Amino acid sequence: MRNLLYVLLCALPPLLSSAQGTSFDEFFQALIEEEEIPGLSVAVVEDGGITYSGALGVKSFDTRELVNESTIFAAASLSKPVFAYAVLQLVEEGKLDLDKPLYKYLEYPDIAHDERYKQITARMVLSHSSGFPNWRNGQLNILFTPSERFRYSGEGFVYLMRVVEHITQMPLNDFMEERVFGPLGMAHTSYVWKEAFEENFAVPHDDLGFPVSKYRPEEGNAAHSLQTTAVDYAKFLLAMLQPQGLKASTVELMLSPVVEVAPSSSGPAPKSPEISWGLGWGLQGTSKEKAFWHWGDNNTFRCFVIAYPDKGKGVVYFTNSNLGLRITPEIVERVLGERCPAWEWLGYEREDAPWQLLFKAILEKGYGQAIPPFLEKNGQQLDTARINEWQMNQIGYRLMERHRYEDAQKVFYANMQAFPKSANTYDSYAEAHLRTGDFETARKYYSKALELDPQNAVAESIVRQLAPKSPKGNTSFRLNAYPHARLVTLAGEFNGWNPVSLPFIRQNGEWVCTLGLEPGRYEYKLIIDGVWTPDPENPEVTVNEGNLNSVMVVVE
Repeated sequence: MRNLLYVLLCALPPLLSSAQGTSFDEFFQALIEEEEIPGLSVAVVEDGGITYSGALGVKSFDTRELVNESTIFAAASLSKPVFAYAVLQLVEEGKLDLDKPLYKYLEYPDIAHDERYKQITARMVLSHSSGFPNWRNGQLNILFTPSERFRYSGEGFVYLMRVVEHITQMPLNDFMEERVFGPLGMAHTSYVWKEAFEENFAVPHDDLGFPVSKYRPEEGNAAHSLQTTAVDYAKFLLAMLQPQGLKASTVELMLSPVVEVAPSSSGPAPKSPEISWGLGWGLQGTSKEKAFWHWGDNNTFRCFVIAYPDKGKGVVYFTNSNLGLRITPEIVERVLGERCPAWEWLGYEREDAPWQLLFKAILEKGYGQAIPPFLEKNGQQLDTARINEWQMNQIGYRLMERHRYEDAQKVFYANMQAFPKSANTYDSYAEAHLRTGDFETARKYYSKALELDPQNAVAESIVRQLAPKSPKGNTSFRLNAYPHARLVTLAGEFNGWNPVSLPFIRQNGEWVCTLGLEPGRYEYKLIIDGVWTPDPENPEVTVNEGNLNSVMVVVE
């Protein structure tokens, strides 16, 4: 429920007059304080101009330094519409055909194993119907026949970005500076990190309000790496509303539905009658108004933009908080006087979900005191109607991130009892014991997970490594130091850099890990109680993308 101040503010009509600054400042300040959002950068456009801009809150809960209008925020997926706008410029110039398969411009080795990729076009990428996943997990695969249906995909934008870079012979950010940022006067915007940003940037915060380290993109990524301000983004929004840089007919093309959108992009589901996708933009159509919109979410920066072309008005805002999207419907209603079906389609929660409340209670009071309100009436079993398997698993892993291993083990055990046929619950419970050095219990429950899911390669590897007798192999790693470490593991090119699949065991006063490797050169690291480090026993190292890795060569 919203507090009384919010209710009173929302009862007022949208203000776009000389008095709006004070009114909006009060509204936005009350909103971020209520939701414990550190900082907000927001701009409103109407009648061909920016009618309000606000910078509220702090860059970081650590320093309490105030946000200002030049503070840089990560735009996350709000990167995509800006790139789409520039792509359509190439289309206007005849340098790119929306319906010509992209491989005819540039072949893509990452997906060459699936011939269907030769069907993918720029139109499919911009409308998220390429068949790509959002992001790959290992090998990039096509999930369905291109153009068959909607599935949100950052991978598609990366492929199209490579094509654009090939056509223009320019890196992404140079191309965007020339085509968009320069012409529109977006002086504080870039797809790569700039030294000037160090003086004034927002620090990301997780869902508990803890500041985390800032990602500084060294290479541009059209899907997510944009760094900007609300005022700069509003300039781009105005170029969409009163076409600049594109013909009006091209903007109309961008904002015409290409593909229907289901509530879930992971598989077949009923269509959402008010939501579709155009070229780079989500489209929202209600009985009253048509709008184009997009959201951004990299977990610690969340943002939203929406505009109504018939009315020439819109709003864009950025937050440095995991909680930042829960304020979207209030902002759209208060600023624009409109309902926001797009936010409803996204499925974000206005208030803390039960699993989030449980997590916070465990941090404050410990598992034993926190869990009773979340059990079934018998007081014994987790109420799975309120907290599902995935959510309970999230609690456990977040507790492990904070080294609350005992509480994490209790959470995973409760999840295992509630979902006894799920291999994942046994796997997670096993990992909580592995990370504390309880190898006997870890092996027992990894074995159970493997029984339920014989395809679990990580569990299979761990069970093999933790066997009473060391596994046979042609390569052994030994570590004489760190006798009091709880867990030492090996990660490298030979196991996809998985941080848990190759644990060391203690033998005769040293840590030992033995495995069989094909001949070749490998980069790797050790992970000692969660800290990644080069192998202290191996002087051969190399620098790879800024990381110092150990190097070994396996011969026949």
